[in-house]
Amino acid sequence: ASQAGSGTPAGAGGRTATNGGAGATAAGASGSPPMAAGAGAPAAGGGAAGAAGAASTVMGWATGGTKAMKGNYPDPFATAPASAMCQLYPAQTLGPCYALMPMMREDISSGTLGLPLRLSFLVVRNGCEPVPNATVDIWHSGYNGIYSAFATGTTCNPGTEDVLQQTFCRGVQTTNDSGKANFSTVFPGWYSGRAVHIHFTVRLNGTEEVTSQLYFDDALTTEIQAQGEYKARGMRTTTNDNDFIFSSGGTPEQILLQTAKQADGALHAWKVLSIG
Repeated sequence: ASQAGSGTPAGAGGRTATNGGAGATAAGASGSPPMAAGAGAPAAGGGAAGAAGAASTVMGWATGGTKAMKGNYPDPFATAPASAMCQLYPAQTLGPCYALMPMMREDISSGTLGLPLRLSFLVVRNGCEPVPNATVDIWHSGYNGIYSAFATGTTCNPGTEDVLQQTFCRGVQTTNDSGKANFSTVFPGWYSGRAVHIHFTVRLNGTEEVTSQLYFDDALTTEIQAQGEYKARGMRTTTNDNDFIFSSGGTPEQILLQTAKQADGALHAWKVLSIG
């Protein structure tokens, strides 16, 4: 990554719960499947996560991309988040792999393989006031560690696979009246020099409010990289602890996604994104 998002405030403060934290559970939509925390850790609340009652046996991690998702996942923000979770999200670099070709779509995978990943965001400001009609623009590498829309032999696609005309793992959603937006994608792959991460920009009325990155708990990433489409590439060479961008803005609690493994083997990850 090499460039900062223009006009992005350098914020601090933020979330107190991560994948390994304790949190209350609550039911999502009626009939939502039970869920269990990934990497053996309980899901953290930030609002709420999980389903009411005892969880049934959860299958192993799913493979094959978003087509393996069964849907009907709980709403992690069914309970309003605590005020400590609604402080300004810390800014981090835009990076070199953004492409000016985002599409408004919920499933951004374009059929690529990998562990199916559900992403849920709650955009807030002025404390925990939901922000409707904000656009959340996200992009990340595919399971094989390369970004779509870049020519071979570049920083974003150092391999030989031609993905210049592809758009996998890129897309935009607009928040609803409750400030929420969801995406379906796949768990990102790793590439040299970076921990596994997801880029995002939140805009309001076309104006950039915050550009930053989201990360996964290292133990969870290690577990996922040992299976499915990720296993053949081996383990990543950079973890959160030795990623210079991970430590460039915010504390781990602020920038780590909260996660829970779903009954269908997909991973659900969520975060409150405060724009101030």
